[in-house]
This record gives sequence, structure tokens and C-alpha cells, in this order.
Amino acid sequence: MNWYKEYKDQWKEIIETVAAETRRTTLTVEKDTVQSMFLFELSKCDIPFVFKGGTSLSKAYGLIDRFSEDIDLSASGKLSESERKSAKAIITSIADTIGLVLINPDDVLSRHSYNKYVFEYASLFSEIPMEIIVETSFYQAVYPVETHKVGSFIGDFCERLAIKLPVPFEASSFAMPVQSLERTFIDKVFAVCDYRIQDMQDRDSRHLYDIAKILPHIAFTPALYTLVKEVRADRMKSQNNPSAKPQYDIPKMLKEIIRSRFYESDYNSITKKLLYEDVSYDEAIKNGISRVSETDLFQGN
Repeated sequence: MNWYKEYKDQWKEIIETVAAETRRTTLTVEKDTVQSMFLFELSKCDIPFVFKGGTSLSKAYGLIDRFSEDIDLSASGKLSESERKSAKAIITSIADTIGLVLINPDDVLSRHSYNKYVFEYASLFSEIPMEIIVETSFYQAVYPVETHKVGSFIGDFCERLAIKLPVPFEASSFAMPVQSLERTFIDKVFAVCDYRIQDMQDRDSRHLYDIAKILPHIAFTPALYTLVKEVRADRMKSQNNPSAKPQYDIPKMLKEIIRSRFYESDYNSITKKLLYEDVSYDEAIKNGISRVSETDLFQGN
């Protein structure tokens, strides 16, 4: 079974129309549609999944205008081994229901805290199957969590023009738990410092763009300062998050990243190709980590 079921011709026409009107490729609108179908089904399950990451910034907050392939999921509470096993069963069952095929089954282990599911689906616009990646991370409980409307290119287009689709599409707009914008902002600031310490550039410069787009919507309240301390304490428990450790001065690290132009090459060769708007490397730096580096938000323990 394919995700478009018996409505192949109708879906093809819908996606072509929305792609033309929104200046996106048909493959992008199609992928967004399949992502929405997956997330809609996930929102109905009993496991406390939380939608987070770059795709959530686009589909739940409407803040970024870039292509994001991955669906990042965590949970609002610590999952037991049986719940992790159930999480795998739920994800693979939903995928099967909407016509996604898991192509790396040997890499997905039900009791692991982290898993990367690579699914393929039949495309209306490509002779070769397209991919959707779903990543689950249950190392730590996600907080704060908010319930947000999760939109889609097609749903937003129809709502704006008061159009009724000729095909069933309950996933055009729905509500589900999403990681708060403040937490995503904090995680991304720590992430760009982590990758600098680890000398990792490949595809990580996208965080610079995301930070620049999130920052205008962040209020520097006492609650935010408290949240930074809480997140730092949690990230210190992981070897993959070295910048959270006391010996690292985040503002100083951000200034070094700016001065060395560490992410510039990756930004220009990778991130800019993912953007649907013209945001230069210098503009992303100026409106993002440069401003963060001049505050005391990440100063101290």
C-alpha cells in the first residue's frame, strides 16, 4: 500500500499546485505531506512522544524556512524498557499503515535509548523511492513540553485560501506535544559549541540559521536563566555534550566560533542549499550567536 492509496492522480495535482504556489519542489511538499501523516498517527498513541528539532521549528512553530528531512522524537518522561519496546512497535506499525518501508531494520534495537529509522516511500515524482528519517532519543526526559498545532504545506495553503481538499487528509493540521522553543534554543547553542569542541562541521551549521530565527522570539526572563542551568546539568551527564561542563565558557566559545569562521564553509556549501530564503552566513551569525555571546545567559555554572 502507498501513502496516497487510491487517490494517486488527485494527490499529484494537489502537490504540484501547492509546490508552484509556495515556490517549493514537488518532492519537498510530498515529503512534508508524508511526515504529517506519520506525525498525526503518532499523536494518537499512548507513549508520551514529544516532537522536537528542526522539523518542529518549521511544522509546529513556523519559524524556519529551510528543508528538514528528519523527524526528531523524544519523550516527556523516562521510558521503561517495555515502553521503549512498544515505541519501536508503534513507529513501525504506523509506518507500515501509511506505506513506509523500513530499510535498516538491523540497526533499530527496541531497548536502546537512541534509534535511527530510515524509511522509504513510493514517490509520485521520482522513479526511485524517497526517504524519511525518524530519530528517537530517550536518554533524558524532554522539558518543557507544550501542545502545539502541527501544520503542513498543503494544510496551510488550503486554510489560507479556504480550499477543501478532494481527498481525505486529517493530517493537514493537528495538535501534539512539542518541545518548547526556549529549550530548543538552549540545546542548539550548546550544540554548536559541542561540535566545535569535537571539530565537527558537516551539516551542523544549520543550527546557526535556526538560532538566528528563534532568538527574536526568546524572552530573557529569570525562568530562562533557570532553564539554562537545568539543561546544562542534564547535558553534563552525557559524554556527547562536552560544552556543558564547567571548564567551558560558552560566550567565549561562541566568540571564537565567530572569529575563526568555523562553520562558514559548511554553511555556504550545505545549509544555504537547504534554505528557501536568502540568509547569508554573516547575517545568521549577526542575528544569532553574536547576540547570544554578548549576554550572560550561558555564563557560569
